[in-house]
Amino acid sequence: MTIPPYLKAGDKVALLSTSNVTDEQYIERLEKILKEWELQPVRGKTIGARQGSFAGSDELRLRDLQDMLDNKEIKAVMETMGGYGISRIIDGVDFNKFKYQPKWLVGYSDTTFLHSYLQGMLGIASLHATMAADLEEGYYKKSWESLRKALFGEQLAYSVDAHALNRKGTAEAVLAGGNISIICSAKGTFTELNTNGKILFIEEVGEKHYRLDSFLTSLKQAGKFEYIKGLVVGKLTDIEEDEPPFGKTPEEIVLDAVKDYDFPLCFGFPAGHGGVNVALTLGAPVQLEVSDEGAKLTFLAHKDRFEGKAMARIL
Repeated sequence: MTIPPYLKAGDKVALLSTSNVTDEQYIERLEKILKEWELQPVRGKTIGARQGSFAGSDELRLRDLQDMLDNKEIKAVMETMGGYGISRIIDGVDFNKFKYQPKWLVGYSDTTFLHSYLQGMLGIASLHATMAADLEEGYYKKSWESLRKALFGEQLAYSVDAHALNRKGTAEAVLAGGNISIICSAKGTFTELNTNGKILFIEEVGEKHYRLDSFLTSLKQAGKFEYIKGLVVGKLTDIEEDEPPFGKTPEEIVLDAVKDYDFPLCFGFPAGHGGVNVALTLGAPVQLEVSDEGAKLTFLAHKDRFEGKAMARIL
């Protein structure tokens, strides 16, 4: 696995939306944050563009992403909004230049398609992290500070309170994952997530209980839980009850899907939609420790050892 070069003061960071439209006020707030970090934000052509709910046509969004991936002066590419749209264009992206000169790709939700492709096809790490659109809910310092640390190569380590449904254990492996419905949608495509030997992270938003169960059942049937080393469950936000009631909480639905396995399992991790959304370096090695006291997720890649170098995959 390759870790892209970490950022330094003065580096240029591209802002674009490969999915849905982002309000101008949140773009401006993100630019202010990046300037406070002594970075130079560069707007893509999708910022301010619109076609229906998308930030411009498929052609514009594809060209904007391609230009920013290929531009040698750009050291990181930040998606400003999730939603829907990447699956419509990803098969047209040419990663030939990017794979020899990787840079950080940042985002979550719909960006899961890109994360899965980068790690599965190219072996390049990327950042599951907060985006400009999240500023509509407010500024969560923990989210943005964790992203700054991740971009500049500072150590990431998180502690989570104990949860009644946690399953104790310790594992070390590469971290992979993202949004549950996106992982499910990618099955059978070239962006399908390879979970074998990984610690899997999952999160979801805005689904019915039965839909969450159907996604997880599909992933189980596809063998996505069969060979993982551990499972980190992030935010399960606005999961709506069915009528009649499904009969299980979202956390119980997850537990039921993985009841046949014995890997360590952590609930309540502060990443995903809604509130605090800490940065996760997908494609990097981590240690997951789950005990009676809670859970810890520690990233094992250090700047002075891994920057710009190939890294042995932990399986």
